[in-house]
Amino acid sequence: YTTDRIYTGDPWIRGASGVTSHVIEEGRPVGQFFMLKSIGLTSDGKFEMEDVNKDGQITDDDRTYVGSAQPDLTFGWNNTFSWGKWDASFFIRGTIGNMVLNNPLAAYGNNTYISGANAMKNENLTIFRESSRVCSYFLEDASFARLDNMAIGYSFDTKNVKWLEKARIYVAAQNLFVITGYKGLDPEVELFRGEATATDAGLSPGIEPRNYFPKARSFTFGVNFTF
Repeated sequence: YTTDRIYTGDPWIRGASGVTSHVIEEGRPVGQFFMLKSIGLTSDGKFEMEDVNKDGQITDDDRTYVGSAQPDLTFGWNNTFSWGKWDASFFIRGTIGNMVLNNPLAAYGNNTYISGANAMKNENLTIFRESSRVCSYFLEDASFARLDNMAIGYSFDTKNVKWLEKARIYVAAQNLFVITGYKGLDPEVELFRGEATATDAGLSPGIEPRNYFPKARSFTFGVNFTF
């Protein structure tokens, strides 16, 4: 048995069990989304897919490459400032060009969970007449810039205190803000969308799990003494 493609990824969507989201193929990096390409919604709220092979019907044979979970650029910026007795530092990091499958929207934004979603009355309504499908409609640009941490400190004059060399107070914050166009909970999803021991662990990145809990924002106040 030989094959030139291995299909992987299994985002949880009711009614779409076993439908994969990624493909592994020689010559292409891991993390390629391979699924039906959505070209919008019809006037009655149904998905409209691109007929890739032009045979007049939409089947699995119409799946195609629709984006990558791998970023074009990963960046970080770390800096420290000091002015007199004050000091400050920050770390910003992010990615550009990566896609994420908004699985919570696909899983819960359909008529299985939303009462009345099978009757679209407004063309601007974002609830579908049919159940969700694994398709590019739920793929989003997940480029982001996150202020990962920031700290501000003040050092006291201790020259008149013989037993104390340095004294400093500071306040620090983690995950202060994220700049992104992604509409899900967090554009920075884990590499392993479930158990790291799963058969496709690491081979289908870029899926926000439907039960994902976003990163917390935290603040710390501290005192440093050097004797």
